[in-house]
Amino acid sequence: MQYWRRQLGGELPVLELPTKGPRPRLQTFNGASLPIDMDLGLTEKLSRMGHEQDTTLFTVVLASFMVLLYRYSGQPDQIVGIPIANRNRAEIEPLIGFFVNMLARRMELSGQLSFTELVARAREVTLGA
Repeated sequence: MQYWRRQLGGELPVLELPTKGPRPRLQTFNGASLPIDMDLGLTEKLSRMGHEQDTTLFTVVLASFMVLLYRYSGQPDQIVGIPIANRNRAEIEPLIGFFVNMLARRMELSGQLSFTELVARAREVTLGA
């Protein structure tokens, strides 16, 4: 609990991305997906970078996504929700159903950080969560 109070304490950022037009008066929660295909060579390079920093491809891509959000929004404080499967106890393994939850990852991207430093920060946040 102390970890989450520290991570999610204070004023939480609201992501303000540029839009093509004004936002509708009534907020909906309609979502969409945009599938992407990553080039195999790029995937291998990112995996190698993760291996060199003792982390995973997921963490390198998370750091990249956080940088993308920062570049579009100009907001250095970012929170991203990552879906996780909540089957972490042996007694619930045989149960039927989809146990999923969103796990927040909050990162501060201000300062003159290199991408390597951002990946290290993403690793720290991911392991902490």
